[in-house]
Amino acid sequence: MSRTSVVSHPAVPSRLGRLSATERRVWRAFPTGELVDLRTGDPEVDDPAKAHDWPADRMVRGEVIAALLLGACSAEPGAVAALRLAGARISGELFVDHGQVDSLLLLRGCRFDGPVDLDGAVTESIDLSGSRLTTISAYGAHVRGTLNLEDTVVTGEGDRAVHADGIRIDGSLLASRAAVRGPFTLINAQISGQVTLVGAELGDAETGGASLNAGGMRVGRSLMAQLLKASGELRLPGAHIGSALLLDGATLNGMGRPALHGDSLTVASEASFRPRPVAGEERPFTAQGTVRLSGARFDGGLDLGGARLTAMEGQPALRGGGMVVEGSLRLNDRFHTDGEIRLTGVRIAGHLDLRGMDSPDALLTLYAANAVGGIRDDLDAWPQRLNLDGFTYGAFSDYIPAVDRLRLISRQVRRADRSQTGSFRAQPYEQLASYYRSLGNDGEARTVLLARQRAQRAKLPWWQRIPGHLLDLLVGYGYRPLRAIGWAIALLAASSAYFSTVRPDHVSTEDRSIFNPVLYAADHLIPVIHFGQTDVWQYHGVAAVVTVVLTVLGWTLGIAIAAAATRTLTRN
Repeated sequence: MSRTSVVSHPAVPSRLGRLSATERRVWRAFPTGELVDLRTGDPEVDDPAKAHDWPADRMVRGEVIAALLLGACSAEPGAVAALRLAGARISGELFVDHGQVDSLLLLRGCRFDGPVDLDGAVTESIDLSGSRLTTISAYGAHVRGTLNLEDTVVTGEGDRAVHADGIRIDGSLLASRAAVRGPFTLINAQISGQVTLVGAELGDAETGGASLNAGGMRVGRSLMAQLLKASGELRLPGAHIGSALLLDGATLNGMGRPALHGDSLTVASEASFRPRPVAGEERPFTAQGTVRLSGARFDGGLDLGGARLTAMEGQPALRGGGMVVEGSLRLNDRFHTDGEIRLTGVRIAGHLDLRGMDSPDALLTLYAANAVGGIRDDLDAWPQRLNLDGFTYGAFSDYIPAVDRLRLISRQVRRADRSQTGSFRAQPYEQLASYYRSLGNDGEARTVLLARQRAQRAKLPWWQRIPGHLLDLLVGYGYRPLRAIGWAIALLAASSAYFSTVRPDHVSTEDRSIFNPVLYAADHLIPVIHFGQTDVWQYHGVAAVVTVVLTVLGWTLGIAIAAAATRTLTRN
C-alpha cells in the first residue's frame, strides 16, 4: 500500500499544473533512480541538434526536473533517488539557484531550450554528457562528486556560455570533446580531481575574447587538454595544478591576444606541449599568439619539443621571465618559431635541451638565465640571433672546440636594433671560458678570452684599435705566452745581426772587454738581466734609436710574459 502510494500517486505541486505522460514517467522513476530513456537508438535521429524534429512526447519541462531535484518527491525506502533521463528536450529554464540537491542528476543526450542555473547550489554528481545547451551558470556552486560535460555542445548567448567562477567540485570536471562556443570561466574554481578537456573546442572564432578563463583555479590532479582547440585566450594566471599539465597536440589561437596566459602558473609535475598522434600522423602543439609563462613554476619538466609558435607583432612567441623549471626545459625536436623566445631570468634545474630546434630566424633571449644542469645542443640548433648576456650554465652534453662555440657568441644582438647581430658583451665570453676551465682545458679557455679582447677591440674607433692590434700581434693580449717568447727570440736574433754590422764606440779606453752583439742586444731586450755590455759600449745615431726601440719592446714583452705566466699559475 505504501509503495503504491509513493510510486503511482506521487504528490505533484499544484504550481506545476498537469504533468504530461512523459513527465509522469519521469516523476515515477525518480524515487528509485530508474533511467527514463527516450532515445530511438538511431544516432542521427537522436542528435540533440535535431531536437526540433522530435515528437512532443520527448518534451520535459525544466521546472518539473527542478522540483524533483529540490525535494518534491522522496526516495522510495531502500532505494537511492536520482533523476536519470536520456534523449529529452528540456523546455524552459532549469533553475536550481542556491538549492540543496541530494540526488544524482543525469541528463544525457538532451536538448535544453533555456539556460541551466546552478548558482550557489549544493548538488551531488551532475552528468550532462552528450547534451546540447545554451548556457550553464554554476557560480559558487558545490558539486559533491563529478561534473560531466563530455561531448556536450554549449551554444552560448552573448558573452556567456559556461560560467562557473568559484565552483567547488569534490570529484573531477570532465569536458572532453565538449564544444563551448563562448567563454568557459572557472576563475578561482577548486576541483579536487582532474580536469579533462581532451579534444574539446572552446571559444568563439568570431568574437575572440577568452576561450578558457581559469585564473586562480586549483586542480588537485592533472589538467588534460590534449588536442584542445581554443579560439580566444586560454587564461590560467595563478592557477595551481596538482599533477601534470598536458596540452599535446592542442591548437590555440589568441585571436589577437596571447594564446596562453599562464603567468604565475604552478604545475606540480610535468607540463607537456608536444605533438600528439592523430590518424597516423602527428599533430603539433600550435599557438597563434604569445605563450606567456612569466613567473610560472614547473616542479617537473616543461616540454615544448616539436611545438610551433607564431608571435603577435611586437610580442615574443614565448615569454617566460622569472620562470622556474625544476626539471628540464625542452625546446627540441623541430620546435619552431620565427619570433622571440624570451627566457629572461629563467632558472632551469635540469637541462636546457635545444637538440633539433628548427628556429633559425628566431631570437633566443637568455638574459640573466641559469641552466644549472647544463645544455643539450648541437651547433645548428641555435637561432641566428641570441641574447646571452648574464646567462650561466653547467656543462654541455657534447664537447665542441672553443673556436666553434665562439660562433654562437658572435650572434649576440645589438641593444638598439635586435635584428642586427655582432654586439659585444663580456659576460658570455667569461662564462664560456669558465666552462672550459671547469674541464681543465686552459688552452681553450684562453682562446675564448683572446676572442673577447678582439671582439671588444672591434667596437673601438680605428685609432684606438692600434695599440690593441700591436698587443695582439706580439703576445695575443697575454693569452699566447709562447708567441711572446718567439718574438723575443726573433728580436734578439735580428738585433744581434744588426749590431754585428755596426761597430759601437768604446766608452772606456782602459776596458779590454770584447764587444758581443748578442749580449749587447740581450742587455736592452731583457730588462731584468744585466750582461754588462751597455756599460762599456755605446751607439750613436740610428743605432742608438734601435737600442731605445729594443728596450721598449723588451719591457713590453717582459710584462706580457709575466702576465701570461701569472694567468697560467692562477688558472685565470
